[in-house]
Amino acid sequence: MHVLTKIFVVLVSLLAVLLVPLVVVYAHNEDNYKGKFQSAQTRAAIAVQELQQIGETHATERAQLQQQLQGLMSDKEALAKDRDTAMADVRGLRKDVALATSRQDKITAHLSTITAAVDAGQKLMEALMDEVRTMRSEALSAERRAVELDEALRDKSKQLEVAVAARRAMQEEIQQLKEEHARALDQIAVYGQKYGRLEQEGFEPITPLQTDLDATVVNVRRGLQQTLAEINAGSRDGIKEGWEMTIGRRGTFLGILRIITVDINRATGVVELEDPEGRGRVEAGDRVFTRAGRS
Repeated sequence: MHVLTKIFVVLVSLLAVLLVPLVVVYAHNEDNYKGKFQSAQTRAAIAVQELQQIGETHATERAQLQQQLQGLMSDKEALAKDRDTAMADVRGLRKDVALATSRQDKITAHLSTITAAVDAGQKLMEALMDEVRTMRSEALSAERRAVELDEALRDKSKQLEVAVAARRAMQEEIQQLKEEHARALDQIAVYGQKYGRLEQEGFEPITPLQTDLDATVVNVRRGLQQTLAEINAGSRDGIKEGWEMTIGRRGTFLGILRIITVDINRATGVVELEDPEGRGRVEAGDRVFTRAGRS
């Protein structure tokens, strides 16, 4: 046999001897690696399942949290609306409080004004009552004098003829009114001596009327301090401011009308020496007159 062949055979034998352990080791390692690989696959599958379960749990929790978040957002919006409504109510209440405070201040001011007015009214009423008592006393004295004059006039009237009864009645009425007017003027003069003249300074002298003038009361306005009467005669009838005209009703003296304003066909004056409880109140329809030479 050739040497090379022997060497080759020896080498092949050696390789065979060496390969047998390698094959045995490879076979053994292949089974080991295969078992490890299968175990790893099993663990991987278990891990994937666990991961899927965790993902599903996370998705469920996330959905729950999302629902809770939506509920909280809804609650937040509702609370914001409630807050806005409460703020609006607070602003409205503040406005109401400010308005109530303003009204209370106005009411307090009005009460103060009313209190002052009531006090002034009480003082004025006391002064007016004193003046009324004085005027009533003077009026009663005048009435007593008028009664005495009426009795004297009736005694003298009985002596007249029956034929001139109508004319006599008219003359008696005129005479009675003239006398009442004269007494009223005397009372005014006495009042002027006690308390001063009634007419204001600076008035021009009143020109006496050249003819008799009769008028009628068309309106009466009564106040706390004075009574005003309007008549249906004015500047075209010759009436001027400052005139004092007699007011009467069917022969009864009611008072004096002192003219204060004059229009073309109307004039207004202050009623003086009125006795509502005795002779009666001046009313619309009463007669107002003055005679020639008087003003």
